[in-house]
Amino acid sequence: MKKRDILFLSSSATIDIAVLLSGIAELRDKHGWSVHIIGDIDSRKTLLKLLEFWNPDGCIVHCALDDKAFNAADFAGMPTVWLDRDPATLPHGALCVMQDARSVGIIAAKELLRYDLASYAFVDRADAPFWSKGRREAFKEAVELNRSPYFEFCEKGASSWAKRLSGFIRSLSRPVGVFCANDTVAADVISVASRAGISIPDELLVVGVDDVEAYCEALSPTLTSVRPSFAEEGRGAADLLAKRLANPRLKGIVKTFSAHEITLRQSTRRISAKGGNIDAALEMIRRRAADGVTVGEVVKLMKCSRRSGEIRFKQYLHSSILDEIHSARIELAKKLISDGDGQIGGLHLRCGFSSPATFRRVFKSFTGVSPQVYRQKSATSFSER
Repeated sequence: MKKRDILFLSSSATIDIAVLLSGIAELRDKHGWSVHIIGDIDSRKTLLKLLEFWNPDGCIVHCALDDKAFNAADFAGMPTVWLDRDPATLPHGALCVMQDARSVGIIAAKELLRYDLASYAFVDRADAPFWSKGRREAFKEAVELNRSPYFEFCEKGASSWAKRLSGFIRSLSRPVGVFCANDTVAADVISVASRAGISIPDELLVVGVDDVEAYCEALSPTLTSVRPSFAEEGRGAADLLAKRLANPRLKGIVKTFSAHEITLRQSTRRISAKGGNIDAALEMIRRRAADGVTVGEVVKLMKCSRRSGEIRFKQYLHSSILDEIHSARIELAKKLISDGDGQIGGLHLRCGFSSPATFRRVFKSFTGVSPQVYRQKSATSFSER
């Protein structure tokens, strides 16, 4: 039986495309598809030539930051699933998978509000995609619900954008928590604040969205970021496409997936200078958790005795050094499970645990469920309408 040709098309590579495709791969193998991945499509002419060349059996179209990147009419009569596109711009009966933008804003608000800051702000460009509005509204509602001062900066990007952003940030009561619509905007905020001499995270805390590891880790300080489940989005898209291929009369469906996790990095880690290198210790733990970092190595970095190190962790974090190592390893395990990356059986080694039994015990103590149950929940958390 001939394999079906499926095109995965994207106008951008700003999110973790590889993780999104890992979700698609699960159903690709099940249905025997041949998936062709083509990104950075910058013109309608190129798109039409690709469609003519492949004459695909179906398409998964990722709109990224621009709903206008693809004309829906060009896909008329072709089984197509749209990713991250405003359903209002699609024809009746279209299939669409998108993030629950409000869940992203709520996670960011919970992280920043727990620091009890002087003010809070949302930052994006005025010409942002539709999902930015949902993130902003949910964040604003959460901040105002907690009776805290809220501000926002949503202006058109131009040569003077950074200058206006700098003035906005300087005007805010500090310490201030800034939630940015995505990681690229967060990088701009970090750059502007650094040039203005505003200390991060002592005076300004920053949270982004998308958690593309290579990007967030390259910033200084490293960026705390909300992590949508792109693998979950990929699974949902492939599932809808399979249903449409099996039933051409399938009615239009919009699936939404929520964000569940946030990766904490230096841009929100506010620990008193008296903490004695705790920030550096936490960064070592986070970066080396899977490599078998030990309590002894952490204490050595802190330049103190083991007893003093444990006392400082208890005082500032209300946990032991080993607890923090375990926490970092479980966060990595949760990410790998959600992304469909690897089998449960060998996951303990990838996350720094010496035995499967220890991994299962610690995982359940942190999450309340076994790794197997967590994977099942990760794969079935869509809402549909």
